[in-house]
Amino acid sequence: MTVNVRGARLDQADAEAYARFLDSAADGLFRSMFGGAMVPVVARVSLVPGTEMSLEHVSVAEVDGTVVGMCSGCVGPQADVSGPMLRAAGIRAVRAAAVVLAALPVLRALERREPGEWYLQSIAVDEGARGLGVGTLLFEDAIARARAAGADRLVLDVETRNTRAQALYERLGLRVESTSAKAWLAGSVQVHRMGRDL
Repeated sequence: MTVNVRGARLDQADAEAYARFLDSAADGLFRSMFGGAMVPVVARVSLVPGTEMSLEHVSVAEVDGTVVGMCSGCVGPQADVSGPMLRAAGIRAVRAAAVVLAALPVLRALERREPGEWYLQSIAVDEGARGLGVGTLLFEDAIARARAAGADRLVLDVETRNTRAQALYERLGLRVESTSAKAWLAGSVQVHRMGRDL
């Protein structure tokens, strides 16, 4: 069994896979925003270049040609994704706005970027492929992409209750640097900012 990591293709198949993996990494945030239309909405936005959610910032892990994981990230702020997201969401934009308002304290923390930081937006591995080293390979690819982009630090946010992911990130050299305020209206969600020098 061979794991291959490649850059995402700007096509519908990778866009839809990215939507599912992104939602998984965000603990269902995008599904709560867009309901059953989550995959087509996020896929449409991922095909827009120059935004943080663009497939140009995504690496894909495959086992024997089947996509089993994805990792996305980039340096610095990108073009605002809210316009493409609202256009793709249509009438669901009202529901999305309500979720955003409920999660605002956490979402504000996610937007923080310092010069020289490469932000790992999401990393997720299919449940059936866990334990095969896919997550580690995706993380190593993220470090290589961050260095190639000239970043001197890699940072990410992880939900405080996700102790399994935190333990993995600590094994990979990241440390908790700060903690967001709780989003009381969104189930008391809170995130740790973790980082490491490159």
